[in-house]
Amino acid sequence: MSLQTKQRIQSRLSALHLLSFLFLLALPFLFISTSEAANLQIGYVRLDRLAASTTTGGTVCAQPTTVGTETTVKVTFPTGFTVSGTAGNWTVTTTNLPSGASAWPGIATATAVSGQDVTFPSTDLTVATLYCFNFTGTSTLTTSTAGDDKVGTITTQATGPATIDSASYSLSIVSNDQIVVTATVPPTFSFSLSGNTDTFSSNLSTTTTSTTGRTMTISTNAASGWVAWVKSANAGLNSAGTGASIATAGTVDNTPTDLASTTGYVLDVDITTDSGTGTGTVSQASNYGAEYAGANSTSGGTLSTTFQPIGAANGTTAGDVLTLTERAKITAVQAAANDYTDTLTVVAAGRF
Repeated sequence: MSLQTKQRIQSRLSALHLLSFLFLLALPFLFISTSEAANLQIGYVRLDRLAASTTTGGTVCAQPTTVGTETTVKVTFPTGFTVSGTAGNWTVTTTNLPSGASAWPGIATATAVSGQDVTFPSTDLTVATLYCFNFTGTSTLTTSTAGDDKVGTITTQATGPATIDSASYSLSIVSNDQIVVTATVPPTFSFSLSGNTDTFSSNLSTTTTSTTGRTMTISTNAASGWVAWVKSANAGLNSAGTGASIATAGTVDNTPTDLASTTGYVLDVDITTDSGTGTGTVSQASNYGAEYAGANSTSGGTLSTTFQPIGAANGTTAGDVLTLTERAKITAVQAAANDYTDTLTVVAAGRF
């Protein structure tokens, strides 16, 4: 090999060594942008609606990786979404954030919109802290047609803007994102009497005597409440042994009869308990029990052999109580007997 050839080979080797050395020197700088613009530890956008072609607000969350001085956050919405181009429409809140999230510092109404990009102001973020904010406004964002893998990005930026951290997110848009829940509450009605016999507290006389009384209790979920009725088998107290009768006093006219000034047999119905649980109020209005709303211990309503209303309520209840008390007053010549009797039938119904 000639000297000239050796010199050419050595010259080429020296040039190759120089290039290798220069490449090694430049290697750190070739990857500086990758090391400086890291992925967010966590980044997601939760929309308030995922239905196709639907106006929606949403929540943006990010957990930074890189130490930097953030001044803005840019949210890029997926292709196909309709983004309001008016920055002032993109208002924000920091209430009702996801569990464990902190309010995004410095967040405020968007400062710029460009295509699918919406930029919001920010102040410095702390690495490894999850920050969130809600974007609201009128017609700010409308979802695309249905489909999976609708990709966007969240980017935190320093002055410039220069990217600090960034992360892609993906959304699924569906034809309908809502579940209609239906339920049935069955009608309920409970009716009871405290007893099925009622005896006068003493022998009948020319002064008014009353029975001990029996209660009627009603519970119902009928929205319009309930009505109770009573009818008498005899419209009087009859003695089979003597054939004598103590007829009911007065007439059915929505006004009780006071035995203080007459004789006869009447029924007094008092509102003992207006349960207070539920929506209903018990009353004895005209044609709904006024006849039997005796004002004192000697008055009551005229008994009839057809059903007559004794009380009503206008809503649901967990236990309204009426007390039924029979009263009687006789003349001095009423036939003696120990078998005077009458049977009252008490019924009620819920107004569903």
